[in-house]
Amino acid sequence: MDIAVTLMHLWDLQSVKVIVGITVVTLLIVIIGGHRALVSRNALANSRVSLLFWFSNLLLMPWLALVSAGFVMAYGMLGLPRLSPSAWQAVPFPLLVLITFLANEFWLYWVHRWLHSRWGWPIHAIHHSDSHVNGFTQWRIHILEAVVMRLFALVMIGWMGLPPAAAGAAALAVTLHAAYIHSPLDWEHGPLRMIIASPRFHRWHHLDAAPAYKTNLANAVPLFDWLFGTYRAPHRLDAPMGARSAGVPDTDFGSLWLWPFREWARMIGDAAGIRLRPVAKPPGPSSDGQSLGT
Repeated sequence: MDIAVTLMHLWDLQSVKVIVGITVVTLLIVIIGGHRALVSRNALANSRVSLLFWFSNLLLMPWLALVSAGFVMAYGMLGLPRLSPSAWQAVPFPLLVLITFLANEFWLYWVHRWLHSRWGWPIHAIHHSDSHVNGFTQWRIHILEAVVMRLFALVMIGWMGLPPAAAGAAALAVTLHAAYIHSPLDWEHGPLRMIIASPRFHRWHHLDAAPAYKTNLANAVPLFDWLFGTYRAPHRLDAPMGARSAGVPDTDFGSLWLWPFREWARMIGDAAGIRLRPVAKPPGPSSDGQSLGT
């Protein structure tokens, strides 16, 4: 199946993913008594910004689809080898979904590492700006991050020729799990903690505290963090969430939407010897993208 068809199939599932994902996580939180975590003044202000990002990205979806299609065409013109869809015909569908899920998780890990580098951080800072992380935080991403993620997917798993149905099922699983791990639940998965990420594992990554910087980067499979040196066993830490230590606001939608452009302009100006003000660096001891495991 052509990559362009796969991308369009995933876009067709966008509305379903939004409705199902948000509904499931909201019901889950209410059932366990976590409704207060969603209705405080700070939580409502942050959730409003997260939903504004979802809505603005929805409006920009045709542009994103056009950009994706352009890169798909450019990628196809390179003539790089890829697997034929027929290679997957004999694979049982459940196993095919699992293979697609793991391939998806592998590229998500590496794009996440890049997003925590000096040049990737101005985009990803928007996601980390939420100072009251909950199920809606998964939708707080800049449109440019969506572009980067699709380009990484094209390069890293586009050659696999995976069927759209399996890709769609894996994408839905990733969406539901993302809503779960951003939820305000202090849950751990015990002996399965290295196999499937828990809310404690991922919410640790959102802490604005030095021990959490650039760690636990995997989306759903912590084993990738363990293999590549970025795993930290999460424990309770009395620290706020967000990215205020890097100067990133949490409830100003306009400033957040313009944030990447302003930061890149300052970075380029600094490189040219025109320093407007210090560039906001990624939280952590290093901002050059080299010490990602510290």
